[in-house]
Amino acid sequence: MNRHEFNENHDYSGQNNPMDLLLDEAWLRQAVEAEELVGGNIGAGLNWGSAFGDLILNFELLGRLTTLRISLNKEVRLLLNNWNLGTATKIALVAARERILEKLRLPTPQVKQLVLTTLGKDELYGEEFISNREVLRELLEVLLTPQDWEMIAAVAADSLKQQIIHQATGEKISA
Repeated sequence: MNRHEFNENHDYSGQNNPMDLLLDEAWLRQAVEAEELVGGNIGAGLNWGSAFGDLILNFELLGRLTTLRISLNKEVRLLLNNWNLGTATKIALVAARERILEKLRLPTPQVKQLVLTTLGKDELYGEEFISNREVLRELLEVLLTPQDWEMIAAVAADSLKQQIIHQATGEKISA
């Protein structure tokens, strides 16, 4: 159960102070149940498990992870620009970058292995960005699933729809 699913099942609109939730017996019971559901493994941020300590202590590896993330963002921008999405490009890019960051923060075993393998390839990290677009595209294929692309498309389509409605209702349409 993720935070979103947990929050969907509860109405906190009457709570002004999050600390008041600790006094709410029903909420506290459900929080304990949620923690037990995942074996007490509740966390936030980068979920690198036992490898996180090694990552944070190794400044070169941490620098490579930053370079990798920036390079992936650049590659997805180039990809979306090539698709000629017009005004929807900007919002699609924001959505794609958010998904990439989320996938890097909470990687699946497959993503984690591919990222660690990529971080270990010395030849990729001689410049400010990773220039090997094949490697970046391979990573994007694993990071962004078809469901992610559907979500990105839906966000972009909704944004475009809102722009059209705003323009149509904000201006008189002349024939």
